[in-house]
Formats: sequence, structure tokens, C-alpha cells
Amino acid sequence: MTRCNTGIVVLAALLFGSCASQTTQTGSDRSVHPLNLVVVTIDTLRPDHLGCYGYSRIETPNLDSLARRGVLFETAVAQTPLTPPSHASIFTGQYPTVHHVRNTGGFILQSSARPLARILQENGWNTAAFVSSAVLKRVFGFSNGFDTYDDHMPKPGKGNEFREDPERAAGDTVARAVDWLNNQSGKPYFLWVHLYDPHLPYNPPGAFKEKYKNAPYDGEIAYTDQQLGTLFGAVEKKAPGKTIIAVLSDHGESLSDHGEYTHGVFLYDSTLRIAFMMAGPGVPVGVRVKQQVRSVDFLPTVLKLLDLKSPENIQGISLVPTFSGGIAPTEVSYEETLYPKLSMGWSELRGVRTNKWMYIRAPKPELYDLVHDPREEINVIQQHPAEVQKFEAQLNNVISPGRNSSSEKVETNLVDQRMMDQLKSLGYLSGFAPRSYELTGQGTDPKDRVDVLRLLYLAEEAQVNISEAKRVQLLQQALDEDPNSPSLYYQLGSEFEKTGRQEQALKLYRVALQRGVENGRLHSRIADLCLRKGNKDEAIAEYEKAAQFNPSDVESQTNLGTAYLEKGRVADAERVFKWILATDEDSAAADNGLGLVAIQKRDLTTARDRFQKAVELDPELVEAHMNLGLLYEMAGDRERARAQFEAFLAKASPVQYAGIIPKVKQELTSLQ
Repeated sequence: MTRCNTGIVVLAALLFGSCASQTTQTGSDRSVHPLNLVVVTIDTLRPDHLGCYGYSRIETPNLDSLARRGVLFETAVAQTPLTPPSHASIFTGQYPTVHHVRNTGGFILQSSARPLARILQENGWNTAAFVSSAVLKRVFGFSNGFDTYDDHMPKPGKGNEFREDPERAAGDTVARAVDWLNNQSGKPYFLWVHLYDPHLPYNPPGAFKEKYKNAPYDGEIAYTDQQLGTLFGAVEKKAPGKTIIAVLSDHGESLSDHGEYTHGVFLYDSTLRIAFMMAGPGVPVGVRVKQQVRSVDFLPTVLKLLDLKSPENIQGISLVPTFSGGIAPTEVSYEETLYPKLSMGWSELRGVRTNKWMYIRAPKPELYDLVHDPREEINVIQQHPAEVQKFEAQLNNVISPGRNSSSEKVETNLVDQRMMDQLKSLGYLSGFAPRSYELTGQGTDPKDRVDVLRLLYLAEEAQVNISEAKRVQLLQQALDEDPNSPSLYYQLGSEFEKTGRQEQALKLYRVALQRGVENGRLHSRIADLCLRKGNKDEAIAEYEKAAQFNPSDVESQTNLGTAYLEKGRVADAERVFKWILATDEDSAAADNGLGLVAIQKRDLTTARDRFQKAVELDPELVEAHMNLGLLYEMAGDRERARAQFEAFLAKASPVQYAGIIPKVKQELTSLQ
């Protein structure tokens, strides 16, 4: 998203002239089990691309060694092929219908949930998480129970200091996790490390790029394994023999199977099968469990090993009996993906997977015999009506327990209920209403849109060396074939914006609105483009609409607050920046904005404190450096003023700040 530097004009105009309740059990209430827990989740990892699962064309020595030292589950499946809802199932032991995280974006894990981190925190464990993708940012609720939640992504570079990359490399995440680990003092700890590298685009670093040049997806996995060697070594050095290590993927990757190139659309084993292994105290060595297990079974299994009770209302089952050859009742696994419905405008898919069958409820339903047809190529639904009837009943029981209904109403939940109350106290919820979707299993079958998926893949796949013009052509062709798909408007509009065709992008977004595609993201994009054109009133109106759809969109809110300042609406700007801090207390942009508000109020002390906090939180936020420098200059602190101006000039984009840089240089010269 483009951050428009209008706020800097506000301060420049003002200063350059003048300068020229719930009670929970705690560790003190019980004796704490001395074991530590390290959980690694690897995004988009197919188990059949690991050595320990029989794949011979890759080197994954660290994961292979972990599997040999403990238990490997040969047939583990996720509940959904999407990162946020799958992680919610892993850490709550609940199906998506229960924890209510149903898609990537648009849903958060509510603070009333009791995920693993919260349970362990309440029982005396130190807890920390280090995640590698923006889709698991704390705003989505996954920080619940973590003392430390590191979700800081790297900055793209000059001119984009208000933005973050959507992911960070495994090496960076592991290094941060190891630093935290080395500072632990002996109290039991829970460490979650999430690695994102196998996710598209496949671009392995260094030697892995060359070694796996014909299989870049494998190269990303091999690189991830290398970094896990560093993590596992640090864990063993810190607390030898006292730590359970568990590794599992959130979902797989289609790699063109069934006409899908990534994940999220279909419910086949390519994306549902996951890697799952664990080792450490209480886990036997060299065991391979063949029966189907599920991601929801992870929570009760770990709690059993830690001698803690599982919460009520979970669907998962402890797998500890399988360690010694026993059977756990995990035969039936509920599956769903709402991505086709919510993001593409097609029908959602639901399914039931067993050791033998995969049933998919779709406009054109499917049934596969996994024993005789493991690649799920022969639909045998006509031959097994009794099985279909049984699976339909099981699906209805999950979707609507006690009502036996096949439909479900789903509402987006972009704001936690506690934060909703804060919003109301700030007068910030006028017009806000969650988006509702009726899930009936009807509509366009995703199988009938594989041509669109192929066009999207060709347009977006990083390894395909095509021109911008060709990419636009492919996306336009996809949109022509499927004009009701929300995602296609965003992707094509983004390409227009990248190539400087803002008017075409704006026209496209307005066409989307006319066709009934309406949500916060669309209004935010229109607002950004209006702001670039100098249409502040229209931009504010669009940002306000975006806020009604998604009050937790911090980047858009920052632009809205700054636009308010430009129009002299100081109270509105202050309200927005305070709301941003309510959702993200470490938002440097919000502190910078409140510093600008304080300037408008002539409260220079508060302004300086806000700008100082902003640069401490984010040293790359160049506007805050300049603002702070001006205030130090006003206060006669020439040395600190010089330092802040120099920091601004060293980091500011010559294009974005072309009108400001000469003035800062002039001020710096006067301070020599």
C-alpha cells in the first residue's frame, strides 16, 4: 500500500517557518512441570517433499534426524489449506466452525479463545512467538497468551518506511528466536517459531538456488531445514533432555495437481496432508504412526505430555496412545475452505476425510477411494451412495450441531470484542457492520474455474519471466472469464498501479463497486489513489468507508488520520491515531501522528515525546526523524537536531521527499 507523506507537510508548514475479566490459574497456584516446549510450524510444506517421508530428491537432515529421534505421523491432515485458520486449529484443538477463523484475512482469533500459549502462560511458562508472515500479525489474535510476540517484518527500502514486506526469511526469524532462547533463566518456556519460506514465490537463497534450480520449492524447504539446524542446536544446548520439539506444517501445496498451483481452493491431499513429528521427553524413539491424525489433535497431545488438562469444547484427541501402538479415535476429519467463496466469489468446499475415503461437498460432489486411488483421480460418488449419506450427516453435525442443517451463516470478525468496546468508547463504530455470508454449497464449482487459476498462476508466478504488459493481459483475460471474482480486481489494479496507470486502476476499482464487489480493501485502494491526485475530501470519504468494513487496517487508518490533519480536523485525527495504538501499541506511525496532533495543539513537549517514541520503535521512519529534529532545533538542542536531520537525509527517498530534502539540508547547514 502506498503511504502518502502528507503529514510531513503539516509539520513543515508549522515549524520550518518558525525554525527558520476472567480469573485464571497461575504458576503460583500449581507446581509447574519442568519440561520446555518448542513448536515449529512450516508454511506450505508438503510432507512428500521431505526425506523422512520418503522423498529422495532433497536433503533435509535436521528434520530427518528429529523424526528418527521421536514419532512421525505418516498420515497427518490439516483442517483447512489456509494459514490463519489452520494455525487456529493447531493451537486451539478446534475445527474452524468453532474457533471462527475461516479465511486468510477478515477473521481474527477472539480473545475469549484458550489457545496453547494462554494455557501454558497461565500455568507458569514463559511464552514467546516469532512469526514470518504478515498473515499471522498480532492484530489477527494469535498473540493471545504470548509474553513476547515478534511479528516485525523487514522494510522494503527507501520511500516505503510506512510499509513492511509480507514475510521474512527463516534465517532472520530463527536468529531472533535463538536470541530470546539464550536469555531464558531456567523457567519452563514455550517457544513457537513460524517459518514461511516454502510459500510462493519460490526463491531459495544462495547455494540452495543453484542446487535446486530445477525445483525451487524444494530449495526453499532445504534452506528452511538448514535454519532449523541452528534452532535445534540452540535448544539442545540450552536445556539438554528437557525440551519437547514438535514440527508440523499448516498445509501443503498443490504444485499443479488438480489444476491448482498453490493452495486454498481445493480439498485434495496435495494441500491437506501435512508433516507432523515430535521428539523429546515422553516421546518414544523411532515410532511411525500410520493411522490418520489431524491438526486439531496437536493441542491435547502436547498438553497430555506436559501433564496438563485439555480445555473443554475441543474436537482434538490426544495421540499419546498411538505412541505405543494403540488407536486414537481420529478416523473422521472435517475439512473446509471458504477461500473460493469469500475471496473468489465461487462456492465454498467442505469435506470429510477418513483413512479410506475423501468426500468433498461441492456443487459437483466428489468421493475418492484413497486406498486404491491415492492421487484422487477417479470420482466414485455414484457407486457409493451409502457412504455419501453418512458423510453428509457428519458434515451437518459439524456445521450445525443439533440442527442437521447443511447451510451456515458466517460473519467476518475483523475486530476482537474487547477492542470493539474500545472502539465504541472512542466513538469509532458509526456505520460499522460485519460482512455476512450464507454458505449453502451452491454457486460456481471451483473445478470449473481451473482456467482462471492457470491464468493467475502464469501472471503472478515469480519464476516466469514475462513483461508487465503480458502480465496485465493475462489478468485481464482472467477477469473477462470471471468478472465477479473480487481478487482479480485487486490483482489487475495492482499491476496498473505498479506501472503508473493510476487512472486505469481507479476506473477498474469503481467498476468493481458497480458490480457489487465491495469491501474495505477496495475502498482503501480508491482512497490512496484519490490522495495521490490531491482529492483529500474524496480520499477521506473512502477511508471512512474502508474503516467501516475493517477498523483494524492500520495502514489505511494512518493515511486517514493524516488526511484529517491536512483538512484541519485535529480531533478526528487524534481519535484515529489513538485507535491505531489500541490495536497495535507498537505502531510508530501512530505515535508520529499523535506527535503531529500535539503540534497542532501547540503542545511541544508531548510532540517531542511522541516523535522520540516513534523513532525508537522504528528507526526507519524518516518522517519522525525530521519532526524530532525540528523540535530539537526549536529547543536549541543543536547536536540532537543535527543527528535527527542526518538520519532523515540518510534514509529518505529522493523521489518521495524531493520537496522536503532541500529544506532539511538548509536547516542542517545552519546548525554546523
